[in-house]
Amino acid sequence: MKISILSEIKPSDLPSPPQAAILIMQACTRDSTDSKELGKLASNDPMLTAELLRIVNTAFFGNVAQQITSISRTVTVLGQRTLRNITLCVAVRDSVKVGSIPGFDVNQFWEDSIRRAVSARAVAQYLDVDHEACFTAGLLQDFGLLALYHAHPDKAEHSSQLREQDPEHRRQTEQKLFGMTHDEAGAMLAETWALPEIIANAISEHHRIETSEPSITTILRCADWINSIFTAKDKSITLQKTSDIVLEALTMTSSQFDVLLEMIPKEVATAAQVLGLDINQQEEFIKILKQVNTQLAQANLSYQELTWQLESSQKERDRLQTELNKELGLAREIQNSLLPSKMPDTFPIIGVNLAAKQLSGDFYDYFRLKDGRIYFNLGDVSGKGTHAALLMAKTTSLFRCLGKRVHEPGKLLAYVNEEIYETSARGMFVTMVAGIYDPESDTISLANAGHLPAIIIDQDKQLSKIDAQSPPLGILRENVFPETQFKLNGGSLYLYSDGVTEGRLEDGKELGMKGLLALFLSLAEKSPRDRIEAITNRLTTHADVLRDDVTLVLVEKNRVFD
Repeated sequence: MKISILSEIKPSDLPSPPQAAILIMQACTRDSTDSKELGKLASNDPMLTAELLRIVNTAFFGNVAQQITSISRTVTVLGQRTLRNITLCVAVRDSVKVGSIPGFDVNQFWEDSIRRAVSARAVAQYLDVDHEACFTAGLLQDFGLLALYHAHPDKAEHSSQLREQDPEHRRQTEQKLFGMTHDEAGAMLAETWALPEIIANAISEHHRIETSEPSITTILRCADWINSIFTAKDKSITLQKTSDIVLEALTMTSSQFDVLLEMIPKEVATAAQVLGLDINQQEEFIKILKQVNTQLAQANLSYQELTWQLESSQKERDRLQTELNKELGLAREIQNSLLPSKMPDTFPIIGVNLAAKQLSGDFYDYFRLKDGRIYFNLGDVSGKGTHAALLMAKTTSLFRCLGKRVHEPGKLLAYVNEEIYETSARGMFVTMVAGIYDPESDTISLANAGHLPAIIIDQDKQLSKIDAQSPPLGILRENVFPETQFKLNGGSLYLYSDGVTEGRLEDGKELGMKGLLALFLSLAEKSPRDRIEAITNRLTTHADVLRDDVTLVLVEKNRVFD
């Protein structure tokens, strides 16, 4: 029964870490691996490189005594075990996209996972054991639940019900719903991902009651119950039961336990920022205690009073939802106004932006300079939601404003980078490709800041690419963004966001880089507008909801099409 549940879906449909992350984690387990080899592996993935540089310069994982600016130095400072844990945390975060399981609140899942990780870290520090491994294991503790929802997306409607239960009742409900529990599914994922044994064992055994000396398994069990205090529907009973379990397992006093609970919300917010995750504002533990008292008081309310409160809450919720929808609609209109106006088919640049939700974190722009050259860009803001949309608006406005005076793409990116570094929210960054096209000389100057490779297809249908030569904007205060100059010579330049390569086709598979390149070549004889429409149609006609924003830009000198 346990095998059949997960065998109902293909392995490619399950959450999986990037290849670069797998190679780093495997290398970290080998005694023969040196820092040079690890640095080379990490640098193969520009997004992972950017995250490692950002995280190592925070107090949560590294230290901020001096700013670290190279991936080789990052590897040396962290050491293999910490590098493995951070890489695993980032890989877990990036393996599941918002909206990939309809009806399942992924952001809420990450909030609970971070709270377990932070709780496990705090308990481990109290016991003076490996708190970094406990943090990583805590983050992965419930990851098997995602695999179960991938296998049974129709069960996602029960996610809120499960979240409101304590760990014991929740596990029983999982067994009834799926025929399997999250720790059993997590053991399968741990084997598939080849996770370190200490973490794999903790994930699969944290519901086992131990009577021996506290271990990482005991710590994860305590962390699971601590998280339930903040999520359970009946907080009074859950708080009392959690207190009994933790105090018995850890020989901790009640006052020490209270201190631990008081620090959890702040640590959750900090960890979420470090990992670049967007979660709800954390509720202080003192308010949880007030809720416990409120629940006890509400037990004495009459049925009529409870009904009235419910009706009032529903009306208020509906009113707020209506206002929110209006605000989001207005925000999307503002975003659309920041995109370039539609140009004639004879214009050498064409682009498209399709938002997965009401607000987009992708953007593109182009405008003509006084001397006839044309500035263009395509970018992707880290994260989702309102924060990403605001940073997108700021970045594209900076680009257009500064671009009228600074006619070197690399230098322009340096100015934008400095502004984003100083003013953007902690943990947010922007990948961007920017260039200038001179129609008269048919020449392009291009700079790539941590974005996916720009693709060039020449008139003989030969492919080449321009990789990122610098990290994304907002990671380091000062940086150099090298430029590449080339002539189109009858060819085409394509820029795109990861929503294109990760877009799903009719058969449910990702388009991927190979699929995108094949699509570019097969459409080479069509007009630019027809090419753009054909590519977006492949990703949208069969999908009710996009997994991620889809953005494309094509630069090509005018030529005649049939």
